[in-house]
Amino acid sequence: MKLRSIAIAAAAFAAASSSFAAPSVSVDAAGTVRIYMAGATALRNTIAGIVLNDVCGGTAANTTTTLYNMAESGTGFAFNGNFWGITCKVTATGGAKIGVPTNTSIAFFKSDAGGSAQGVFPVYFGTQRPFVEPATLANCVGAAGFTAVADRAYYGCPGTRLAAPMFGMSDVEPALFKGVNVPNDPVDTSDDSYPQDGLSQAQIGELQVTPVVQTLFAVAVNNTLYADMFAKQSLATKFSSTGVACTTSSIDENCIPSIGQAEARSMFGGSEVNWRMLSANSALVDSQVNICRRVQGSGTQAAANLQFGGFPCSSNVVAPADVGYSSSAAAEAMSAFTGKTQSGKSIANYLIDNMGGNAGVGPMPSGTTFVFEGPGTGDVVSCLNAANKALGYAIGHVSKENVPATSGTVGLWKHVRLEGANPDGTQAKQGRYDYVVESTIQYKVASFTGFTAQQKSFITGFTTEIAKPDALAKLPAANQNGVLALPLSYAGDFGTGSVNEIKFGSRVSRAGNSCQPLAGLK
Repeated sequence: MKLRSIAIAAAAFAAASSSFAAPSVSVDAAGTVRIYMAGATALRNTIAGIVLNDVCGGTAANTTTTLYNMAESGTGFAFNGNFWGITCKVTATGGAKIGVPTNTSIAFFKSDAGGSAQGVFPVYFGTQRPFVEPATLANCVGAAGFTAVADRAYYGCPGTRLAAPMFGMSDVEPALFKGVNVPNDPVDTSDDSYPQDGLSQAQIGELQVTPVVQTLFAVAVNNTLYADMFAKQSLATKFSSTGVACTTSSIDENCIPSIGQAEARSMFGGSEVNWRMLSANSALVDSQVNICRRVQGSGTQAAANLQFGGFPCSSNVVAPADVGYSSSAAAEAMSAFTGKTQSGKSIANYLIDNMGGNAGVGPMPSGTTFVFEGPGTGDVVSCLNAANKALGYAIGHVSKENVPATSGTVGLWKHVRLEGANPDGTQAKQGRYDYVVESTIQYKVASFTGFTAQQKSFITGFTTEIAKPDALAKLPAANQNGVLALPLSYAGDFGTGSVNEIKFGSRVSRAGNSCQPLAGLK
C-alpha cells in the first residue's frame, strides 16, 4: 500500500512546555508493545476508558501513564482531534486482564478519523492510516487548561504516524458498510479503492468479528433549536417527575423535547427546506437548515442511515442528505484523512463560512441548506455549537456516550427524545428506546497470526474486557449512559446479579444483525 503523508506546518508544533515531564514509556523502544486500532469515534470514550482504567489502572494510581491528545476529568474525556494515544507500564491487575507481564510497556494508538468503516476496510486490506506521533516531546505542544493532569498529558501531537490498524471497532457490524456507508474521501485515494458493495461474505469470513457492546445513539440539536422545540411543545406548562415545573435546563424525561421518527427522517433526508415542523419561532423558521452529520464510512452515520432511512435493510430506502444537498455558497466535501475540506479549509473556518459572517456570530442565512459531514463525532458537536453561536438552528447525530458540557462554549447542544422515548440506558436496556446498535471488534485472522504474542494477547484481552459490565463501570460517570452490556455478557436473569450487571446489562439484542429489530433475550 502506497505511503501517504499529511502536510502540516512546522510552526504548529513547537517544542513542548518545560513543565511537562518526560513520559515513562518510549513508544518505539525495544520491548514496548505497540497496538494500532482504528474505527468507531462514537465509542472513543469507552475505548479510552478500558485502556486507561482497566489496562493502565488510571492516571492517579499509575504515574507511568501518559495521555496524548486527550485528557480525563470528572466530566469525562476530552480529545484534541481524531488521533490520540495512551502509554503506560501495565499494573499487575491490568496485565492479568490482557495477558502480559506486570510493568510491560504498552503504547496504544487510536485513529478516530473517518469512523467505523476505518475499523473494517483498512483492517482487511492492510491500508495504512494516520495515528498520533508521540515519539518525542518536540512533536507536541502543551496547552494550559486542556488537562487536569498536566505533567502526564500532551496536547497538539500531530497525526503523522502511518500504520495499518491491527484491529478495529465499528458501531455496526462489517456487513453494513456498503453503498452510502462506504468511505468516499476526496483526498484519501485509498478509500476510493474500497468496494462499493462492501466486503463479500467470503471476505467477512476472513475476519474474526465479535459483538462487544450496545451503543446508544440520539438526535442532537443546538440549544437555540432546543429552546424553541421546548416552546412549541408547550413543555413550560408541564412538570418533572418530582413535580417541579419544566425548564429548558431540566434533565427530567418529562421536560425534554421530542422529535418524531417521520420528522427526523424528513430533516436528515434533506426534504425539509425550513424548520416549521420543529419550531414556531417566526424569526428563525426560515433560517438556513443546518444538518450536522458524519462522513461516509462513519458508523454513527451508518446507524442513522438504518434508523431513519432503512438502509441497507429496507426495500424502500430514504437516502441521507449529503453535501450535494447544500445550497450554501461555500459547501465542500470533507476529508476524514486530513480533517479539512477538499480545498484545505479548517473545520472551524469552514463552519464560519457557511453559517454567516461576523466571525461566526451570525446572523444565520435564510432560505438555504447546509449539510456538514464531519470526520469525527467531535466535529458534529463543533457544527452544532457553531450554529448556536451564529444565532441559528442545527440538528445532528451524537451518541449518548457524549455529554453536553454544562458550561462554556463546548456545551451549546443537547440530546432530544425520539418518538417520546428518552435516549438513556434505562430505557434502552428494557427495549423502550430502539436507536441502538451492537458494536463489534474485528481483526483479520491471517494478519493476526503475524503479530507478537503480546500484541495478540492485548487484542483478545481487550475484546473480552470491553464487553464486561464491570469494565463499563470504570468509565467516567459522564460517559456511562451511552453503552450497555450485551445480554449474553452476564449470567442470570435481567435485572439480577451484581450492581454493574444490573446497571449495564441489557435484556434485548439484535443477535449481531442490525437488520433485525431488537428482541428480548432475558
